[in-house]
Amino acid sequence: MASKAGKRLHYILTETAENDFREARRWSKSRWGEELTRQYFSDIHKCAQNLARGLRRSPSMDPDLGVYPIREHYLVYVPIHGNRIAIVALIRQTRDLPAILNANSFIIRRQLKVMSSKLQ
Repeated sequence: MASKAGKRLHYILTETAENDFREARRWSKSRWGEELTRQYFSDIHKCAQNLARGLRRSPSMDPDLGVYPIREHYLVYVPIHGNRIAIVALIRQTRDLPAILNANSFIIRRQLKVMSSKLQ
């Protein structure tokens, strides 16, 4: 998978994560403006790349699920093969992370199953 700049991305997003990112970006732009939003999401991108490369590991509630705090959000991910991860959610740190993950566990598993079949 390649990014817009042609650099290799070490992560992919589930549909849920894509929606989370869109919503967070929209909220951020309206609150902070374009420049701060761009920097914020650049930091999230760098964090995701580092997580995928194994530079940062964080214990989580689920041994198959990684949760890493980045700025005001939690990046929720699952290691895939090699040095890649699937980001399953981007959740504000002020929200009830365990409750959100529990409520969405079925859809997250389903999206990961579909994604994994496409990657093989």
